[in-house]
Amino acid sequence: MQISIKTRYGLQAMVYLARAGRICSAREISQKENIPFNFLEKIFSKLKKEGLIKAQRGSQGGYSLVCSPQKISIGKILKTLEGTIFSISCKKDCFSQRGKKKCPIKNVWKKIQYALNSTSDSITLADLIGKPR
Repeated sequence: MQISIKTRYGLQAMVYLARAGRICSAREISQKENIPFNFLEKIFSKLKKEGLIKAQRGSQGGYSLVCSPQKISIGKILKTLEGTIFSISCKKDCFSQRGKKKCPIKNVWKKIQYALNSTSDSITLADLIGKPR
């Protein structure tokens, strides 16, 4: 499992918005968090499309969270930007070396996938910024 730079920057920007609790310009976030501006705009486009942030136009415009940090899970952000956190790519006809039993490792991968998904879904932006639930 490897998390892309896009996802790391996206989490970083979402934490910034959660801490700020206000509308912030992409330029401000880019400068304060050292995220390339054009890259951040692309990340925000995905987050906005998924309904995690909203944009406000105008001279006082920028981005803000759609809801409270307590309601936004890290899992949702990861899935939006990464697609899937952990995937299993076993073949349907995966057999052990004996050639008789189904691959015993597949169940291990499923358990790991479930644990990663449930853990990331249980952690919110509020947890990352130290706000009580």
